[in-house]
Formats: sequence, C-alpha cells, structure tokens
Amino acid sequence: MNYELGIIGGLGPLASCYFYKLITEKTKANKDQDHLNIIILSDAKTPDRTEYILDNTKESPYPYLLRDCQTLEKLGCKLISIPCNTSSYFHEELKKHINIPISNMIENTANYIKDKYKTAAILATTGTITSKLYQNALEKNGIKYVFPNQENIMTIIYDYIKQGKEVPLTLLNDTIKDLNCDCYILGCTELSILKEKLNLNDNFIDPLEIEAEKILDFFGKERLWKHVWILRIYK
Repeated sequence: MNYELGIIGGLGPLASCYFYKLITEKTKANKDQDHLNIIILSDAKTPDRTEYILDNTKESPYPYLLRDCQTLEKLGCKLISIPCNTSSYFHEELKKHINIPISNMIENTANYIKDKYKTAAILATTGTITSKLYQNALEKNGIKYVFPNQENIMTIIYDYIKQGKEVPLTLLNDTIKDLNCDCYILGCTELSILKEKLNLNDNFIDPLEIEAEKILDFFGKERLWKHVWILRIYK
C-alpha cells in the first residue's frame, strides 16, 4: 500500500471525522482512486492536552503522540497531520524524532490571517491560551489579538461538543460579543465543527479548513473551493 497522509485522530474523535470529511470534500476527484491514501490513527486514550499544560504532574500526552507519529512513519506515510490545536505544544519536540514533515496548524493559520485581517480573537482551550501558541504565531505575523470569555469557551468545548450536545447560538454570541476584532480563530478542533453546524460566516477562521487545503497542495492534488492565498506551512 502506498500510504500518503497520516492523521493522528481521537483528539477529539468528532473533530477527526470532520477533518477527514473536509479533505474528501475539498479534493477534486472523478473517481475513488483520485483521493489520497490516508491512515487515521485514532488514539482517543491520549491524555488531555490542556490538563497537562496547566499541570505538568498530570500524565503527559507526549509519549502517545510520539508513538503514533513513529507508527505512521513506519507505515510509510509522507506527511503527518495532528488535527488538535493544543497538540502543537509538542510540535517542535516531535519534529526532533520524526523524519517526515509534521504540519503545524497554528503557524498555518496565522500565516493565512496576516494578509486578510489586523486583529483576531483567539477562541481556544485554556491549555492553548496558556502555552501562547497562537499569541506567538500571531505576533510573529504582526497581528493583534483579543480574548473572549474563556469560561464560556471551555463550557462550549467540554460541556457541549465533547459530550455530543448542540451548542446554543446564544452562548456563542454571548462569548464573543463586544470583542473589537476583525476575525475569530476557531482555535480548537471541536470549535471547527461549529462553523458548519451554525453556518458561521467567513470571519470565523477554521484552522482545519486551512490544514485540509494545504495537505492537498502538499501532495499536488487539485482542490475545490480554492482560496486566493499562498501559505508557507511545511518545514
């Protein structure tokens, strides 16, 4: 089997399903064989990334992520994607031990925003916020940022989406109201699902959409619904 893309899924599972759907829908294909050969390694037992970042005495997700990356490399994948914003906390360390590219979704997103918006609201887990992953990437690209009501964001992610419950639109509106920004980064893969379910406009930036399109570019696949922008995302 000529494997191409390796996805570390289960972080969380619903987001992994949505990510695979995005890749499939964005591929211009006339037949099944025009699509990428993909391995989705759904490692749902990976410890919570936010819990570890906030308290390093908790079990680390890193050994799980490293093992999964090594597995995908051994299976012959040419590129690894981890559809979990908070997992980018481990990106640089993982790169030291893996001989194939690992896409960095947060850098990709900041690079996309820089040519379109001046100020972004970061909607992400407390772990991602604490680690300053998005803050550093945005600052590097000269983009100002603001934060919504963080307690509401964590409620949306953990009490609604991860539990399979519908997110009330009023809760999202209350979370982002009065923010002085040009766009909203859906900086948790659970939040990415909201864009489709709540029919959010294009000012809500979905890193999974950006990741899906750049994966297709990496493999030279013609894609549908092209955006007029160019990114440097793989190193």
